[in-house]
Amino acid sequence: MEDRLLDKIAEPFNINLPERETMEQTIDEYLPAVKRFSETDLTEENSPLYKVDWIMMSDQPGLTTVSMYTFVRDRNEIRIANDGRMDGLVFRVLNSKRIIIGQSMHRDAKLYELAFLDNDFFILKQHGNEANFRQGKYLFFCREGIGDKLTWNQALEKMVDRYRNNEFPWVLIAVIAAIVIGVLVYLR
Repeated sequence: MEDRLLDKIAEPFNINLPERETMEQTIDEYLPAVKRFSETDLTEENSPLYKVDWIMMSDQPGLTTVSMYTFVRDRNEIRIANDGRMDGLVFRVLNSKRIIIGQSMHRDAKLYELAFLDNDFFILKQHGNEANFRQGKYLFFCREGIGDKLTWNQALEKMVDRYRNNEFPWVLIAVIAAIVIGVLVYLR
């Protein structure tokens, strides 16, 4: 009886995770549910952007390369290890929510907006009209320990699961339980 009552109370707070075919569709679906838990400022020195080695996630079939991105703040460079082979890009943080990433600031560069950032997950959304994008609109990164072990959809589910527990109204449940116990003790 009590289990069903708790399940009914918690039901509106549970996020249903529908299956999507592409990473872009999945991010579009999940982002509104977790966005409020995101860091909000890329300019801070202690931002996870600069402290974490990020693995680029992709839904391209057959892509098996593990690409690790390290954002070096003082040099405005991104060090990329593609299965151990080194490459690089440059970046410039324009404000708390916008960043330019490319070969140089004016050659093959794109403007992105911060969609989500915490210590384990990082999502950038390309700025502009989505109808004009040749590639996906998101860059999705995971912390190295997560990104090299999970697929893109498993990583997104892990991100949502982490914050789903924060949605559960524990204080409300505690108050209801206290009232029920108080009523039961009073009636005996």
